[in-house]
Amino acid sequence: MATNSSVASHYIMSHEHQRSLPTSSCIPWFAVLSIESLAIVILNFITITVFVKQRQLQRKSTYLIIHLAIVDLLVGAVSGPMLIHLLFCSCYGKSCNITFSRISLAIRTCFPFTSLVNLAFISFERVHATYRPFKHRLIKKWVYGLVIAFIYLSAICKSTIEAVTNWLFNFIWVISSYSGLLVLMCICYISIYIKVRCSRQHQLNGAAGLRERKLTRTLFLVTIASLLTFLPGVIVNIMIFFHIMSFSNWSTPLTITGTIMTLFFANSLINPILYAVRMPEFRAGISKMVFCRTPQDHRNPVEYPLRDL
Repeated sequence: MATNSSVASHYIMSHEHQRSLPTSSCIPWFAVLSIESLAIVILNFITITVFVKQRQLQRKSTYLIIHLAIVDLLVGAVSGPMLIHLLFCSCYGKSCNITFSRISLAIRTCFPFTSLVNLAFISFERVHATYRPFKHRLIKKWVYGLVIAFIYLSAICKSTIEAVTNWLFNFIWVISSYSGLLVLMCICYISIYIKVRCSRQHQLNGAAGLRERKLTRTLFLVTIASLLTFLPGVIVNIMIFFHIMSFSNWSTPLTITGTIMTLFFANSLINPILYAVRMPEFRAGISKMVFCRTPQDHRNPVEYPLRDL
């Protein structure tokens, strides 16, 4: 995920460069971001519905995944349209009230950051499931509710700081917070890999243990996807900040910002696709909901085939 307050965006919206951009350069990005936001809403709505209705997916390990889908849906429904409005103002030279701009920035970046924090807590939960499997099964439901409340609290605090501070501190704060969370997630999954590979005793009993390991692999791929959508924005922003990269014409910062934002929102679009590819129960739920097909296999959830998860 890339920061919504990218340096390229700042360049376009700066007062000394504030003039309309060519319509031919803006319309394609309007279309791309609009289609992507709509796809995010639709796919994550399907994800939420499947996880809630599919019995095989109704377990504590999926609570944070369901919440992640809800937050990603809000990314497409709220952050996406607000970003498109910002792009509209940038392209047609519309000036925005400074107070409105700061409030818009706080709201626009809240849900993407919430999604990243949620992924970080999923990583912590996977570490706990790997190192303390039996204690993990005894975690109460209210603990997940407390974690979700903390996720929103941290996102609100981050957005508030981002809205009231100056641009330089804003940039450093955003890059460091996003990067720090991604580093923590990488550390979590590296520790899981070491535990699984090096510990002979890490052989969880039965189908429940197999499901946890398969789920961990799927969520690892989700985290890697987030990392890949975030890094381009970080690299480009840092290069612009230290004047390693410069703009020779007006279309260049718009192209860079549009590409970064497309990758940024792709983070909320990739997750449902990965679930569909990796989780047989999820595919069965989609088939039942979308195509009104009831799976022929009525085996016990514990016996449900997970070998290709």
